[in-house]
Amino acid sequence: MKKRLFIKEKRNTDILFLFFILFFCFFFFFWLFLLLRDPTGSQRGILFIDDKDFFMDWFNTVYYASGRTPYTWGVAEDRNYAPIVYMLLYPFTRLYPYDISEGMAGEGRYLARYAQLPVVAAVFFLIGSFLMLFYVLYRSSRQRESRRLILLLILFMSGISMNSIERMNIQVLTSALLFAYVYICDRDLLPGKLLTFTGLMCLALPAAFKLFPAIFGILLLYRKHFKEAAAAFILGVLTVLVPFLWVDQPFIEAFPAYISGVFRHSSYMTIADFGFSTPMMLELLGGASRDVMQGFALIMLVLSIAGIYFLDSRWKRLALLSLPLILTSGQSGYYCLMFLFLPIVLFFDEEHSPADIIYIIMFVLILSPLQRTAYINGTAVSAKGVINIVLILLNIILVAQAAVNFVRNKRSSGQNSINTK
Repeated sequence: MKKRLFIKEKRNTDILFLFFILFFCFFFFFWLFLLLRDPTGSQRGILFIDDKDFFMDWFNTVYYASGRTPYTWGVAEDRNYAPIVYMLLYPFTRLYPYDISEGMAGEGRYLARYAQLPVVAAVFFLIGSFLMLFYVLYRSSRQRESRRLILLLILFMSGISMNSIERMNIQVLTSALLFAYVYICDRDLLPGKLLTFTGLMCLALPAAFKLFPAIFGILLLYRKHFKEAAAAFILGVLTVLVPFLWVDQPFIEAFPAYISGVFRHSSYMTIADFGFSTPMMLELLGGASRDVMQGFALIMLVLSIAGIYFLDSRWKRLALLSLPLILTSGQSGYYCLMFLFLPIVLFFDEEHSPADIIYIIMFVLILSPLQRTAYINGTAVSAKGVINIVLILLNIILVAQAAVNFVRNKRSSGQNSINTK
């Protein structure tokens, strides 16, 4: 009987995988058709957000790094990275004569995008980041090789990857390192000391890059690796603080400026693309208060962290850590949806029922590059607005499943207690 059930569930997974391919291909080729029909229309937005400001995140960050004084000038919400990021990108500042005395109004940061050497170096960095990302995803999957390659191709063809290429944000490297940490450390029995240390550094670096990935350290507590969790915390703190020695500014001035930039960036992103408190969500909810919705988002964050203890599915646990990170923090750019790549890959490693097609639909809507506008109660909802609704629904569904499992566990333990008496 168990063997028949296993075969049935495996067949369901095969069908879901096929539907995932077909559904995504429909959206992708429809997007491509619309783009080719009107190359200057709305569909080009996923690849060409700003013709004059391509690779914006990369060149802006390199520009801030060029004088080793990133916290003394410019726009506060733009200088939200820890010194480790600027130190990492500092060698690239030697490839072009940036002049920070011009400030953000200067032409230097734009002209560098048309110089051969800076662009070639940036592209090689991006290629290396993507290769690392897809290698980790490939190794993380237990599917046969052909399926792994199809999954990686779909992820690369997604709107998320396209946007990551256009913006050239350090998110690609952040995701690659974070997924490497999960691959090495999200297990009951850790590998050798050297490999474990490598895994912990793969958590410390993304946490230093963007702070909020530190939430994935919860996985060490979930696996009862308490010493390693403490070590990861120490490594993370050191990775943030030690590079301040590289900054050409007193620590007592640089550190508060950095923290101010983080908070201002996070506040700015609450009116960006994703989250419970975006203008679109407030309008759909009839003018709900932003403060109320941010409070609800924090509650969902706490419930999501607690919920991983009541979910047996690995992909759901990782999704529960990724979703609130996107919906409640400053990590709300389109490219930040890359945090969901690993849960999507791991989804197909498990057996499923036909009802799980709802997840396939959600995954495809998240990955689709199609730029669309929907109308809900008279409110125009953009492509990112549709994705935002899907993210929120997925977060609520997973939290609800964790809550149901918690109640069942409590009832079961209570019944066992009665029986023992």
